[in-house]
Amino acid sequence: MSTLVVNLILLVLYTYFGYFIAVILLGKVIRRKVHKSDIKPHVTMLIAAYNEEKGIALKIEDSLKLNYPQDKLRIVVVSDGSTDGTDEIVKSYAAQGVELLRVEGRVGKTEARNVAMAAIEGEIIIFSDATTTYKEDLIEKMVRNFADPKVGMVTGHLIYRDSTNTQMGTGQKLYWKYESTIKKAQTSMGTLTGSVGCVTAFRKELYTPLPENIIEDFTGPLMLVMKGFRVVYEEEALCFEDTTKKAANEWNMRVRVIRGGMSGMLHARKILNPIAYPIPFFQLVSHKILRWLIPVFIISLFIVSNYMVWLDPKNVYSMTLLVLQLMFYFTAACAYALEKNGIHNRLAAIPLYFLILNAASLVALVKTLTSNLEATWETHREG
Repeated sequence: MSTLVVNLILLVLYTYFGYFIAVILLGKVIRRKVHKSDIKPHVTMLIAAYNEEKGIALKIEDSLKLNYPQDKLRIVVVSDGSTDGTDEIVKSYAAQGVELLRVEGRVGKTEARNVAMAAIEGEIIIFSDATTTYKEDLIEKMVRNFADPKVGMVTGHLIYRDSTNTQMGTGQKLYWKYESTIKKAQTSMGTLTGSVGCVTAFRKELYTPLPENIIEDFTGPLMLVMKGFRVVYEEEALCFEDTTKKAANEWNMRVRVIRGGMSGMLHARKILNPIAYPIPFFQLVSHKILRWLIPVFIISLFIVSNYMVWLDPKNVYSMTLLVLQLMFYFTAACAYALEKNGIHNRLAAIPLYFLILNAASLVALVKTLTSNLEATWETHREG
């Protein structure tokens, strides 16, 4: 029984800390550089929107301020059957070169992009969300990576803003700093196996249309890697989004994103061949599959710990392990209760965020095994 406990603890520690250390060390050893150059290819920014009348004007204004030759930048908004004033707002910018491409029937973000990709041109495509703002030099910073012929996709550096210092915002920002460090190291290892969906640039000729219920952010990069191209992280390409402020909203988003990743992994499962794709295999197993299984590990650890204490209440090792787990979960529960009453405790943000991430993983795992992922979803905008 003690061996099982040790193995479960080691799996959790490896997934969150061991892999983090390993990927940084491997990145320093392999050090595969990206050969960058100041190039100016034709770029099309494709902005996905569904009922974004409250923020689409700000997004367009932000895009028009980007430092890139106007004769080489095309801005297209693909509206996924919007029923509010989104389309009319986009049309009002037609004189400034902004184009509207409307897809009827609400087909979902992935299918809307598939339709748009068949209709637009450009050497480099940038996928952008309607809620993301970019630093003025973002395009220049991203496209310089394409001077390297082996680079097929570039993802940028997302920075979360949290003006009210909420628990969810604190957890999300810390988590994303952790993820960004991993992305930088993975690039040095050779390639990423995922991208930041709100700021992804790629060679148009390499685009692979995906099923409508597959989230492109994760699966698109895998398709490129299987074609023999690198997916790299550009640390200086900065973009900004607001964090979620409430646990319920973070929960809904995480369930959808994790479930999308699981469905995408099944779609691109050929990449899980350690002989053909050794580095992607190592990254995906360590950074994705094991992380999705963390809730199974920690639930098992809690059950086994309880059983060990029941067998031998005087065993200090077993009792200490159980008490530490209870303290951790109690802290997360207190943080949630405080949030419900409008009180934010940043010290409790990590246990709460950890619990939400893993509860979402468990739900996503069950749903992936029992049903198909829907192509559309409603996004809650926090004010």
